[in-house]
Amino acid sequence: MERFLKIFTNLRAVFVTAISFLVLYIIYEFFTMNFSIFSPVKHIMEDFSMTHFFYEIGRKEPQQNNLITIVDMTDLVKRGDIARVMRQIEEAEPAVIGVDMVFKGERADSIGNQEIAQVARDYDNIIWSLRLDNNISIEEGYNYYYRSFFIEETGAKEGVTNMVGSKLGRMKAKLSHGWRIDDQILPSFITAVVNYYAGEELLPIDEKDENINYRPTRFEVVDWKDVEEKSDLLADRIVLFGAMHDDVDMHITPLGKMAGLQVLAYAVQTAFDRENTIREVSGFKLFIYSFLIVMITFILRSRRVQWVNARKNPLSRLILGFPVVGSFISFLWVALLMGGAYLLFDVYDISFNLTYAFSAIAFLGTAENSYNIIRNYINEKVNAKNNS
Repeated sequence: MERFLKIFTNLRAVFVTAISFLVLYIIYEFFTMNFSIFSPVKHIMEDFSMTHFFYEIGRKEPQQNNLITIVDMTDLVKRGDIARVMRQIEEAEPAVIGVDMVFKGERADSIGNQEIAQVARDYDNIIWSLRLDNNISIEEGYNYYYRSFFIEETGAKEGVTNMVGSKLGRMKAKLSHGWRIDDQILPSFITAVVNYYAGEELLPIDEKDENINYRPTRFEVVDWKDVEEKSDLLADRIVLFGAMHDDVDMHITPLGKMAGLQVLAYAVQTAFDRENTIREVSGFKLFIYSFLIVMITFILRSRRVQWVNARKNPLSRLILGFPVVGSFISFLWVALLMGGAYLLFDVYDISFNLTYAFSAIAFLGTAENSYNIIRNYINEKVNAKNNS
């Protein structure tokens, strides 16, 4: 036990690790804020999550979802036809319908306008889509949005269908509970659908977001032409009505390219599947664990050098001292860390982001050199003072 404590109270290891994180912080904050060429580095570190990687390597046979059914209306264009299909869906008595489309303004087809507006009046279990202007950043606030022309007149329910994406790309990994618009918080589309189905506030209407659980799932997809024939797949279910094959509404997810409607299905499923909620290690805990990983890595490197130098056989010192041997050992250590993080994710649904630890490890050489320079400088000053 004393030996163990001695290793982890190694001040040299603590200082070198601290310098490594300091170098990382300087690059992360100073350079990315003052030099636009480094901005992608900051965004990658902020957006990347190990869960994206783990979903990819740990794909399993999709599980069947019997709560959510998707009705695909990709080739439906006329509002009158859409209204007719929605009435057919209502005849199957679904619990709630989430409509992933916005009927902006009245068209020349006055009959179609009247029919879709009448659907909104006749049925209370429909959540209509409200979309924020994607050209305005979150920091600026969303003051402009698109909603269906009949919402104010009918008082129909609606929710914001925008999904939280990365700053660099279109990765959709989080669901929002709500969005602030014009000094008020409106429910997200997912929150509105989930709470209506649950009959209670299962998701709070706030500005928080959470990870979408992308464990492979098979959702029933019914083409709009087969709604009457497959009414048993709609009864008492959450029905998501929208386009599955619209190139404009395709998004990058940890499982690859996916229709926006399917992303919404995963998000709704996440809200109900609380037993498998992905919990992220973040904040101070993430820093402490990352610091320990980097420090252990440095100690292992130092111990390896001492161990190699202690070999009495010159040939063994030569072979074990080759850089390729050190690289192989480093590879095994990284593989061990990745395996441990994956087990946490797969067994306990805990997401531990190793990005910061691995980034700091990359600067250990620089940190050690800096530590030696500082130490030598201090020793020179102390010796000069003692000799004077």
